[in-house]
Amino acid sequence: MDLEEELGELCVADKHIARGLELVEQQRKRVRALDGVGYDSASATRLLVALQASLDAMAEHRAVIQETIAMIRSGLR
Repeated sequence: MDLEEELGELCVADKHIARGLELVEQQRKRVRALDGVGYDSASATRLLVALQASLDAMAEHRAVIQETIAMIRSGLR
């Protein structure tokens, strides 16, 4: 990939991370709401853990894209 393509991928990654952050926060609120009224929140908590893991993977992927951009800009790639 060239620099332009990598910058495009970085933009996509940023959008995915922003959406992931929204989903994680929404799910946290759901878990708190369920706990607040005494309902079982186990499955909601499992989903929250899965969402957070996905968000972590997205952040790692973004870091790889940034490294690739740095390599392209420095002429190493």
